[in-house]
Amino acid sequence: MKLEIDPLQRQRTSDDTSHDRLCVLRDPHRTLIALADGADSQEAAQTAAGRTVAELARCFRGGVLPEDPRDWVMILEGIDHAVLADSDAGETSALVMLVQQGVVMGASVGGSLAYVARAEGKGQLLSPGAQKSPRIGTGLASPAGFGPFELDGKLITRRPARVGAPRLAPIAANRRLPEREPLDRRG
Repeated sequence: MKLEIDPLQRQRTSDDTSHDRLCVLRDPHRTLIALADGADSQEAAQTAAGRTVAELARCFRGGVLPEDPRDWVMILEGIDHAVLADSDAGETSALVMLVQQGVVMGASVGGSLAYVARAEGKGQLLSPGAQKSPRIGTGLASPAGFGPFELDGKLITRRPARVGAPRLAPIAANRRLPEREPLDRRG
C-alpha cells in the first residue's frame, strides 16, 4: 500500500481567506489526515476549521492515537465543546482518518465525505457524512465513526455539493463509478 498526496496541492498563502483546512501528518507507521470545512466564508468559520485541524494534529503529535472509531468520535465531541467555548470561532464540519497497516478508520461530523475508489472502477463510501447534522462549534455535534476498512484503492475526500453545485452521485461498494470527472478534481 502506498499513500499518495495529490502533488497539485499548493501551500496556502498568508492572505488566504478559504474556510477549508487540511493537515496530513506522517510517521513511519501511520498517517493522520484531518480536514475541516468551515460553515461559511466568515472569519469565525475559518477559526473553527483551523482550531479543529490543530487539535487533531495535536493528538497525532502527542503520540497516542485511538485505534477505535468510537474514540475518534469522543475526540471530535471534545473539539466541538472547545470550539463552542471560543468566542472567535464559528462552525465547521470535520473528517479525521488514521491510516496504518493498510487500514483506514476515523470519524466525521457534518458533511465531509471519504471514499475508497478502486482500480476496477468500484468505490466504497467510508464516512456517513450527514450535511444537516449539527457541526463542530454548536455544542451539539454528533460525529459518526467509521472503519476499520481495508485501504485497497485511492482514498478520496470531499465535501458534499453546495446548493446550486453539481450533485455527487453516491458510491456504493458494488456500483461502478460514473464515467465523469474524477471525484477528487470536483469542488
